[in-house]
Amino acid sequence: MKRSWFANLFFLFLLLAAFGGSTYFWFTFFVKGRSLPTPDLVGRSVADARAIVSDLGVSLNVDESHRRNSDKVPVNNIVWQNRSPGTASFIKRGTTIRVELSAGPLVLLVPDLDGESQGTSVLRLGQQNLKPGNLAYIDARGGPRGVLAADPPKGTVVQAQTPISLLVAVEPAPTAFVMPDLIDRPIDQVRPSLEARGLQVGTIKYEAYPGIADGIIIRQYPLRGAPVSGRDAITVVVSRQEESAIMDLEMAPPAPASQTAPSQ
Repeated sequence: MKRSWFANLFFLFLLLAAFGGSTYFWFTFFVKGRSLPTPDLVGRSVADARAIVSDLGVSLNVDESHRRNSDKVPVNNIVWQNRSPGTASFIKRGTTIRVELSAGPLVLLVPDLDGESQGTSVLRLGQQNLKPGNLAYIDARGGPRGVLAADPPKGTVVQAQTPISLLVAVEPAPTAFVMPDLIDRPIDQVRPSLEARGLQVGTIKYEAYPGIADGIIIRQYPLRGAPVSGRDAITVVVSRQEESAIMDLEMAPPAPASQTAPSQ
């Protein structure tokens, strides 16, 4: 019985070995034996590529709807294929290889930025795979604003990521002042003085403030000592006697608590 058990085990081992060897042989013969290394078609003309794949029993599909820029592959030659070439990628007879053609080197032209703002110009350069170079500014007082010139000039053929320097005419910066202390001063005197220096009182709000006569500034913004120019809005809160405020409410329709004084 013991000898018969070993004989059966040995017979099973031989059977498995024979089955494994047979499987490997037929796989190699029918599958791998009919597989081919993927040909390298990049850089070749379509006619040469068709001749190569025809000898291998492989089809070629040229995608005319997409082209790729290349500095190395001539125009209309194959620049890309969907299967990696070489022995690492096997194909069978009857397989189709899809390819795309070269559009040649990417040609970039410096765009026409005349009159564009600096922000718009920088955005357009980025959209065209270029980048801003040195930026120089001049006073646009009395003349056009925006980009006046570019270096290299507009229409020049350049490579990707070429820096484009710009000369930009900008509005001169307004004269800067130190905000004075307006508290306890009459608005009728303060407003003309500020406007004479190019400063504008944008908003005047009124509040009842017992013990202070009408028209006296009780709060201000910007605060005393802050930098201020003609581009900044100055807001003041002006006193109004409580009796006057009550009289106004009785004789006039309801109004918002905050209002702007009419321009003088």
